[in-house]
Amino acid sequence: MFEVRLHTWRAAARRAPWACALLALPAAAQAVPPDTALPPVVVSATGFAQPLADALPSVSVIDRAQIVASGATHVDTLLQQVAGVQLATNGGDGQSSSVFVRGFGGTDVLVLLDGVPLNAQDTTGVAYLSNLDTAQIERVEVIRGDVSAIYGSGAIGGVVLITTRGGGPRAALSLRAGSQGTFGASAEATQRFGALTVHGGASRDTSQGISAANPAQYPEANPNANGVRSDGANLALRYALDGGGAVGLRVLRSEGRVSYDSTAYASPTDTNLSAITQQLVQLYARRRLASGWSSHLSLSQQQTTDAITNYSAFGYALSYRTRVQQLQWRNVVDLPRGWKATAGLEAQRQRIDSATGSIASYTRDAQALFAGVDGSVGANVWQFNVRDDFVSGYGAHATGYLGYGRLLGGGYKLIASWSSAFAAAPLGYLYAPYYGNATLQPEQAHSVEGGLQWSGAGWLLRGTVFQTRLGEQWQYDYLSSQFQNIAASRSRGVELRAQGGWRGWHLQGNVTLQQPVDLDAAGHPLLQRRARRLANLDVERRIGALAAGASVHASSARWDQNGSGAQVGLGGYTMLDLHVGGPLRDDWGWNVQLRNVLNKRYQTVWGYNREPFGVYLTLDWQLPAA
Repeated sequence: MFEVRLHTWRAAARRAPWACALLALPAAAQAVPPDTALPPVVVSATGFAQPLADALPSVSVIDRAQIVASGATHVDTLLQQVAGVQLATNGGDGQSSSVFVRGFGGTDVLVLLDGVPLNAQDTTGVAYLSNLDTAQIERVEVIRGDVSAIYGSGAIGGVVLITTRGGGPRAALSLRAGSQGTFGASAEATQRFGALTVHGGASRDTSQGISAANPAQYPEANPNANGVRSDGANLALRYALDGGGAVGLRVLRSEGRVSYDSTAYASPTDTNLSAITQQLVQLYARRRLASGWSSHLSLSQQQTTDAITNYSAFGYALSYRTRVQQLQWRNVVDLPRGWKATAGLEAQRQRIDSATGSIASYTRDAQALFAGVDGSVGANVWQFNVRDDFVSGYGAHATGYLGYGRLLGGGYKLIASWSSAFAAAPLGYLYAPYYGNATLQPEQAHSVEGGLQWSGAGWLLRGTVFQTRLGEQWQYDYLSSQFQNIAASRSRGVELRAQGGWRGWHLQGNVTLQQPVDLDAAGHPLLQRRARRLANLDVERRIGALAAGASVHASSARWDQNGSGAQVGLGGYTMLDLHVGGPLRDDWGWNVQLRNVLNKRYQTVWGYNREPFGVYLTLDWQLPAA
C-alpha cells in the first residue's frame, strides 16, 4: 500500500478550498467553453508526435510562448514549474544545481538535446542545465517515470527532451535589465531562400549575483557576490524535400562563467571560478521512404567541458571534457486500423579526458536496438516498447514499457503502466582518480503507475499514482573511499495536474505528494534534499492589450547536512512571482516581472542563499512580417 500520509494535508486543505473545486472542473469546462481553445500539443512519449491527451506516460510540455512568459534565463529554473520536478541549487540562478524528477536526480534523469544525450560522462553525470540558455530553446518536454525502453540508459526518474530553435520571426531583439545588476540581450533572425530556411540566434546574460554561501552558516566562505555570465548561440539550416522530408544542420554553443563559493578548506579571501561549455553539432535527414513509412537519420556530436579554478594559498585547477558521438536511425510505420510501429538503432561512442591531467582518457561504445507498437482495439489503448542496449564492459540490458488505457466515455480515460530501466555508470564514476570504481554495476529500476485522465473543452486533468524502485544504486562508500553499488531507494506518490482556459483565464497547476525514501536505512527515511510535497500554480489573464499573471511555487520541508556532516532541516517555502506586459507600439513590447514578491528567505541546499525580491524589465522588438 502507498504510505502517503494524507492526514498531514488536512490543515492545508482547509486553507485551500480551491483544491476541492478540482472535482468540479470537468463539468464547469463543459458548461462554459473557453475563450480560446487550447490547440493539440504533440509530445514524444512514444517516439513520434501525438496529442498530449493521447499520451499514456505522464508528460508535461513547455512551449516557446511559455518559455518567454516565464522569464527564466536558464533551463533548470524553467523546469521548476513542472509537476514532480524539484531543484536544489548552490546559490542564485546560474549556480550549479541538481534537478530531481519524482525524487530521482543526477545520473537517473536523462536529458536529450535534439535527441542527443546531454548528460556529461564526468564525475557528476549531470546535464548542467543551469548552464543552458533558454534563448536558444524552442521547446521542453518532461516525461516522468522510467522510459528506458524508449530512450535508453539513465531514464529512471524521467526524461527531459530539449529542442533547440530552428525558426522564428524575420528578426527580433530582446533587452533585459533588473535587480542584482542583471543585464541581458538576445537577437535572432530567420530567412527563407526557396526551400532553404536559415535561422540564427545569439544571447548574453550577466548578473552580479548574490553571495552564494550564507556567511552566518559558512564563515570560511568568501562573502562577496558571485557573478554569472551566460553566452549562447545557435544556427539551424533546413532544406525542405519533396513529400514533406527535410535535411538539415543544427549547431549550438552555450558557455557559462560563474564565480562560486567553495566551503571545503576555504578562507574568506578565496576565489573560485567555473567555466562550462556545451556544444552540439548535428546533421539530420527526414524522409518518407514509402506510403506510411517515415524515417529519420541523425549523426551528431555533443561535447561538454567543465573547468574549475581555485585561487587561494593552495590553488588548483581541474577540467573534464566529455564527448558523445551518436548515430541514430528511427522509423515510424503506419499499420492497419490506426496502429503505429516504431523501430530503429542507435550507436554511441562516449569519451572523457582532461586538459589538466585530472583524469586519463577513456572511451567506450554503446549500441541499441529498439521497437514499439501503439494503437487501440475498441476502447482499449495499448503501448508496448522494448529496447536492448549493449554497453562496453556491461553487456546487454533489455528494458520494456507496457502501457494501457481504457476509454470510459465523456473524455475520461483510465491509465496503467509497467516499465523497467537501467543506468550505466558515467566514465567519471568508473575511472576518476581516488574514488572511481571500475567494477560498478548498472543501476536497475522498475516502475508501476495508475491514473485517471479527463480531457475536453480545452482542458486536461490527470491524476497519477506511481511507484519506482531503484536497486544496485551508486553511493559513495566512506570505508572504501569509492563509489559502490550499496544503496536502494523507492519513490511512491500521487501527482495531480490541471491545465486549460476558462472565461479568459488561462490556468496550469500541479500538486505532487511523494515519498522518495532510502530502503537501506532503518525506518526508510526521506532521501536528502527531497520534499514530500510540491505544488505549482500559474494563472494568466488578458485585459485588453495587457497580459497579467501570477506564479506560485511551493515546497514542504526537507533535510540536508551542514558543514560538519550533521543532519539539519531545510524549511518549506512558498514563492510568488508576478508579471504584466503589453505592446508599446506595433513592433515593440514590454514586460515587468516581480520575482519572490514576498521576499521569502529560503534555501534548497543548506548554507546557500536563493535570490531575494527582484524587479526585471524586458523590452522586445520584432520586425513585422513582410
